[in-house]
Amino acid sequence: MHIHQVRDIMVPFSSYPHISDKANLRDAFVVLHDAYASGHLYRHILVVDDTQRLVGLLGLRDIMRGLFPGYLRTKETSVHAGPIPDFPALTLIWQETCETQCKEAAVNPVNTFMDKVRATIKSDSPLTMAAYLMVINDISMLPVVDEGKMVGVIRMIDVFNHAAGVILHD
Repeated sequence: MHIHQVRDIMVPFSSYPHISDKANLRDAFVVLHDAYASGHLYRHILVVDDTQRLVGLLGLRDIMRGLFPGYLRTKETSVHAGPIPDFPALTLIWQETCETQCKEAAVNPVNTFMDKVRATIKSDSPLTMAAYLMVINDISMLPVVDEGKMVGVIRMIDVFNHAAGVILHD
């Protein structure tokens, strides 16, 4: 069987972790922890509104950033900016209150820390388009949306595994 379209290897929406935009960080931990317990190592949670419309993505980094005290969060979103020079010393201060502070921060709403959706793809799109969009947008998964409705997710690992099968096949 030749796999040529996104629908052939996407993870259905019902099987992918998703959470309400009204949920908090603790809820996000529950969703991912439950997925991990069932053997699924997802790195993102889809954030949806009351009509199941995709409104954002919540990655592991976003969740962890949400636990940081305000003095460790930066306004800078560039991954190339690096930490502020005093941050290593500030993390030592955080160590003293981390357990209590993390439990308090867990009530923060996920919509404060979620990332915007940078790209989506249709289920009948070619896998080459999915690979291109992921690489160009520096993302590891794409929400699959047909006629405005979330139908699934295509992940870089699945596209990579498909490419590996093609390349390594004799």
